[in-house]
Amino acid sequence: MEKALAEDLSRCGLRATRQRVAVLDLLRSSARHLTVLEIFRLIRQEQPRVSKKTVYEILDSLVRTGFALCITDGGEPYRDEAAKAHHYHARCRICGKLFDVAAGADSQIRGRSPLPEGFQVEAISVTFRGVCLRCREEI
Repeated sequence: MEKALAEDLSRCGLRATRQRVAVLDLLRSSARHLTVLEIFRLIRQEQPRVSKKTVYEILDSLVRTGFALCITDGGEPYRDEAAKAHHYHARCRICGKLFDVAAGADSQIRGRSPLPEGFQVEAISVTFRGVCLRCREEI
């Protein structure tokens, strides 16, 4: 697994450092969206000398090269995930949980949103805000 991750990173011009491979592996194996602090704490269990700054820099490089996504919607904390099939997100305003939602409106959004002349859309990011079922049941 580590060898395949290292090869993926190298193909995109990134050095396959132990820390970078570990962060990418963590993102790809996680079933949920992780905050930078969660990623830092998990990586530090295996590599106690890694700094928070290094984790931020690794995540930035993974986002720049398309290996990861940084999910922001005006709320804190930002969350990261491995880049995978295009999808949207839904965030519960009470518990903050982030859910993946199948993307199905890109063509409609592209057709209805006037853009600056010559602007080429590379990605569309949508976050639905509301209350999840668990939190609604507790209200």
